[in-house]
Amino acid sequence: MWKTWKIVLIAAALAVAGWGCNRPQEFSKERVLFEARENGLIMDEQETAAMALAAQQTAVAGKNPTDIQPLLLADRRAWKAAALADVTGGGSFGLAHATFEKNTYKFFASLGNLPALRDGYVYEGWVVKRGEHMSVVRIGQAVQNGEAMVQVFESQTNLLDHDFFVLTLEPDDGDPAPAEHVLEGTFK
Repeated sequence: MWKTWKIVLIAAALAVAGWGCNRPQEFSKERVLFEARENGLIMDEQETAAMALAAQQTAVAGKNPTDIQPLLLADRRAWKAAALADVTGGGSFGLAHATFEKNTYKFFASLGNLPALRDGYVYEGWVVKRGEHMSVVRIGQAVQNGEAMVQVFESQTNLLDHDFFVLTLEPDDGDPAPAEHVLEGTFK
């Protein structure tokens, strides 16, 4: 009889423990963003402030090509890629690509579901080298291309060590510091 009760007690304990493991976890945009910040996948407040200071100190010659067709049609499978997450809790998203080939750094991002721009605002792109010696390079404004927005940039400087991308919402006021972060992602 005691043996039967042991088995029942062990089975009950396992069932309770198993139930605790199988409960659905809380899933919300806020929780995802919190975990992403905790794991260094997106910037925290200190890093965002450091980015604003570093952006004013870093200058790299480059351009936003007026003919974006070559970058739109480029085979980017061998380029570094970054999935871009909306850090505002909204539903925006994107995919960025970067490469350095034939002495040219090339950057291309396709950006989706961004809120419509208000008058006097632009979306601005930045590539960032995170860490103790942070470096931030402004790569210009995103432009409308059909239903999506795209970000394109080329430079003779190899920026592949700037392996983090930030898209910001900026007042078009000439201030060189980055403003509100919208999308962020790490190149792999």
